[in-house]
Amino acid sequence: MILFFARGECDSDAFIKYCYSHFVDKMNANGNDYPHEVSIVRDYGEKPRFDKGGAHFSLSHSHGVLMLGISHSEIGVDIEKIRPVNYEKFTFVDASDEKEFFRKWTERESYLKYTGVGLKDFRCEIPEDAHFEHFDVFDGYDACVCAEEQNVTAYEIDLSQIEGDKPDPSAK
Repeated sequence: MILFFARGECDSDAFIKYCYSHFVDKMNANGNDYPHEVSIVRDYGEKPRFDKGGAHFSLSHSHGVLMLGISHSEIGVDIEKIRPVNYEKFTFVDASDEKEFFRKWTERESYLKYTGVGLKDFRCEIPEDAHFEHFDVFDGYDACVCAEEQNVTAYEIDLSQIEGDKPDPSAK
């Protein structure tokens, strides 16, 4: 699994494709055979995916940062800025402060992305055997991955290197 982090804003597809090219370079150098060109498929009600090749991805963004995970198996990621929130109103998240609330929130969101059910089932029970890993990448953020246990490599990406790195202001 490779995680990619960046500060700033970027077109999501451009970011995913840029990071995928690095994923392919690293994985194929280790004897894998991932295709160099993929398209992103988005079907209503389903988790976004690549059209071929067997790699899975999950994207999250929060308050000026991006996180993308790409893996050989299903993956869900979430990153959240730790900020003041009335966490007590979220009775299904047992937390004693904002930091603990966002730690559990990122676990929940990454799990829902991992399973592909999306946020519609946000109050569901999280199985005890779900595997989570947290990363302290940027000060004041909690980043979490839900995936089968595996080796993790992480990179910080400079968004200025991505072609089409600026979001289209006319797109809504």
